[in-house]
Amino acid sequence: MSTLKIVEFRPEGMGFFMRYLRTLSERKGWGWVFEVHPEFSLELLKGASAAKVEPSLSPQVLSYLKVLPTQVRAVEVVDSLFQEEGSWYPRLLLHESMRSVLVSNARDLDIRAPAFVVGDNEAARVVSAVLVEMGIADIYLIGDVEKLQLQKDILTRSQLGIRFHILPMEDLTLQSVSAGIVVNVVDLSQQKSLLTDLSYFNFMKGTGYALDLNLFPTHNLLLEEAERADLRVLHPVLVAEVLTSLWLERLKVATEVSKQEIHESWKQFLQENPA
Repeated sequence: MSTLKIVEFRPEGMGFFMRYLRTLSERKGWGWVFEVHPEFSLELLKGASAAKVEPSLSPQVLSYLKVLPTQVRAVEVVDSLFQEEGSWYPRLLLHESMRSVLVSNARDLDIRAPAFVVGDNEAARVVSAVLVEMGIADIYLIGDVEKLQLQKDILTRSQLGIRFHILPMEDLTLQSVSAGIVVNVVDLSQQKSLLTDLSYFNFMKGTGYALDLNLFPTHNLLLEEAERADLRVLHPVLVAEVLTSLWLERLKVATEVSKQEIHESWKQFLQENPA
């Protein structure tokens, strides 16, 4: 097969997903070439087959694109670009991945109960949109009030009839609404007080679900506490494995890697990269 070039646009340098793809390419002998750039530019896409985009760069990317799929247009977030018929087409694969995990692993999710989304960035916006698509009409957004107002304004424009509630982090322990699911997108290793408040789970139903989208640190304290509280836990690697499958499909190498191989390769990658 011809060598593929994959570009990542990310201010902080190569992300964990690209590092995983690079490791997989080396293991399979594909010889893919990887480039990382802090800012987006169409010029930097020359010769590439795909690009991974840090969601915070979405405004830069979307300003260059005319055709947007419904998911991208609704939440104004893009996380990947793929060549389709000679043009660059934006995708929001986090949305597809998370929805697939919930459909497969949380079939009895109580969609009549509210959902809690912890985080005030673009990923939180994507998570909220997925939960709306699952049928949940009451969503509590937890984080910085000013940042959350922006997320709420964008969500409200596309998610008609859905009730989005802004909740400051310090008010979390005061809630008793019996949520059916809590999804975290925040690095809690840097926010000990928030982790402590979340760990009470006083806002959750006894049969609720807890999903953390952070692959690192691999020792996930939030999900440990969720298990102690008898909640049903969804580990972030489930989402990462589906995301991998979607990427490999679009790069036309999906037939070369089984789902079991993806599972084992992620397990090994996380063991070798615990931080």
